[in-house]
Amino acid sequence: MFCPTSGSKIKIALKQFDQYVNAHIDTALKVTTAIKNALASPAADIITAIIPGNLDDTIRAQLLNAIIKVVEVLTIADNCKQCTSAEEKLKCFITQIQQRDPQLQDAILQKLASLLAAELDGQRLKQALYDLYTQAKYVTSK
Repeated sequence: MFCPTSGSKIKIALKQFDQYVNAHIDTALKVTTAIKNALASPAADIITAIIPGNLDDTIRAQLLNAIIKVVEVLTIADNCKQCTSAEEKLKCFITQIQQRDPQLQDAILQKLASLLAAELDGQRLKQALYDLYTQAKYVTSK
């Protein structure tokens, strides 16, 4: 059980996020949900399958660059560094995730969402705050 000061600190941290960050978290969670769906039945064109179709071209390009950057940061994707195209990197990343326990898959996807949100937001805040808020949004969305 949380002590009263911990609960207050969490509420203060969550209030620091504005609607812009909230939109990035939502986008990141949509991407990771699509990746989770691709784990069950891989799509032929992974990029089209995981990037929400209602985004404009500028945000779509920014999101694709963020995904590739974040995938390279996660150590699970060390085997994917030799891949040259975005499509190859994402397929490799999904293959690496598929080899993990389902609970670990969820943890990896949550961290991916958090890193994506930070990238899309220009990393204005500490990564721990993106982690916290992404986890809160993920839990409340279930």
